[in-house]
Amino acid sequence: MADRKYIKIGTKVVTRFGEAKVTGIELCQNAGDKYGIGVDKVYAQDKDRCVFDMDNGHWAYGYQISYA
Repeated sequence: MADRKYIKIGTKVVTRFGEAKVTGIELCQNAGDKYGIGVDKVYAQDKDRCVFDMDNGHWAYGYQISYA
């Protein structure tokens, strides 16, 4: 079985605003959408279809984040 990677609430990520923890994830139908359905975790390969809220008060599209 392949090792799966997830991004979930509490995961540390790096954005243009610095390092932060994910506090919310919305999985969108299309990449670039701002609103979707709230989820607790997503596969890392699907992060570009998501919008992430962070504990530093900012949010980012999936393509704008990377692992800490």
